[in-house]
Amino acid sequence: MRKRWLAIGLTAVMMTGMVGASAQAAEKSTDTDEQVTLELFWQKSNTNVIQEIIDKFEAENPNIKIELTATSSDTGKQIFQTRMATNEPMDLVQHWPSQAEFRAMCKEGRMVDLSGYDWTDNIIDTYYDMSCVDDKLYSVPLSINAGVVAYNKDIFEENNLEVPSTWDELIKAADTLKAADVTPFIFSNGDKENCSQKFHIMTAAVADDKWNPYDFYVGMYEGSGAKFADNDYSKKAAERLYLLSDEYAQNDPMSTNYDLSMQMFANGEGAMMITGTWAQSDIEKNNPEINMGMFALPTDDGVNMMISGIDPCIAAMTGTGKEEYAAKFLEFVSRTENAQIYTDYDKSPSPIKGVKTENPTIDLVLGYIEEGKAIPWWRDYISTGVVSDEADLAQAFLMDGDMDAFLEGEEEIVLRQED
Repeated sequence: MRKRWLAIGLTAVMMTGMVGASAQAAEKSTDTDEQVTLELFWQKSNTNVIQEIIDKFEAENPNIKIELTATSSDTGKQIFQTRMATNEPMDLVQHWPSQAEFRAMCKEGRMVDLSGYDWTDNIIDTYYDMSCVDDKLYSVPLSINAGVVAYNKDIFEENNLEVPSTWDELIKAADTLKAADVTPFIFSNGDKENCSQKFHIMTAAVADDKWNPYDFYVGMYEGSGAKFADNDYSKKAAERLYLLSDEYAQNDPMSTNYDLSMQMFANGEGAMMITGTWAQSDIEKNNPEINMGMFALPTDDGVNMMISGIDPCIAAMTGTGKEEYAAKFLEFVSRTENAQIYTDYDKSPSPIKGVKTENPTIDLVLGYIEEGKAIPWWRDYISTGVVSDEADLAQAFLMDGDMDAFLEGEEEIVLRQED
């Protein structure tokens, strides 16, 4: 690992990486008229932007065809696990470098080690380090995410509301909206992964200088002996999430999945939504003219802390016989001009040097990151075999509000540590 940690002043980063000897070796090994087809397994909804990058790559490399296998975030993990169990590797896979499932594949030697390629210098040092597993790089990160509250600026202005900086201000704004017959929050409780994400985002929103959710939950996983039921912060996070879903969401949020929630928010059916920066492109796809902003879910005293991470990355799998062709695609993706294509669509900050993020919607978010108020997604460190169970638990809690069952179940899941 480089261990050259840099401040996250994204606008100050200049392009310095060049394609070096390792990339040239890859170029030589793939410099042939042989027709090769690579499968790219994709788990996000933004298939159009990755297809644009694929098309550009194929135009430059007419002997290499990339076939896109698109799944949803809700089913992608299950499909991936099944294919790993049946030894059906993909040539290229989109994943998340912090997730236990991906880290396990790297440790088992099922992902190509990219550390020796000079073109990886294109990755900003901080995010190079965040992408590593056991000090080795196995993927090219594409963007940086954060758990936030998206809000409709027009609805806020119509109701004389400002961005809340404390929890009490958030509830007061929600009450004002409710009194005006405006739905304060859109919830997507029909998507269990979204239920889990919202709880994890909320844990950051109850943090203070005495408690950090990443340290607490990962510490539990690593054997600290801490207990959910004895932790007031965990209870507070669960209580507040249930309150927003039960009192301030649209009717029957269990019937709303992720895609529908994007449509509803884009169409002005609600003023706010707990989500991530990744949602901007999906919202704007439904309504390009929406006047939207994003802010961190506020704490009691206004000191904001956000959960943040790399979202997503692309890796090459071993055992395919086409590893060098796959590495050539990863080099292509890491170039500034091609990473810019992804950022222009995704609107999130880029971990690639020289890429410009011009996005007023996330100005507040960038400020939090620059102030060091971002912590990693602790949910990614839950063992691979129980991630789906944790999402089921979060969804059930938002349905029935059984606090004791939820906290006991969360503790059991964090401690189970299945592979």
